[in-house]
Amino acid sequence: MTKPIGYFTSCPKAENLVRLYGDGNLDKLTQVDQAALVAILGLYIYYEAIYPGSENLENAALDAIHSDDDETTDDIQGALACLAGIDRDGAIGILQFLLQ
Repeated sequence: MTKPIGYFTSCPKAENLVRLYGDGNLDKLTQVDQAALVAILGLYIYYEAIYPGSENLENAALDAIHSDDDETTDDIQGALACLAGIDRDGAIGILQFLLQ
């Protein structure tokens, strides 16, 4: 059984994300967009562990998804806009939600 995002985080940015892209499992995002979001959040969390406070989600997105092989839709930009300024704990909760 899929747990709601609130089980993993109370981050308001996460609530906005599921409100726009699907309550149960972000099913309004393609599988490629969901996989990209996992990669971006993972890289963001990694950077935050190494360089606390110096990284942001936008930098992680640029590093994770190269323009040469970008197969994401425009929805990934909308999802990232929802998550702009997210903190490490919120990112971990969303990543746990996506990977459950």
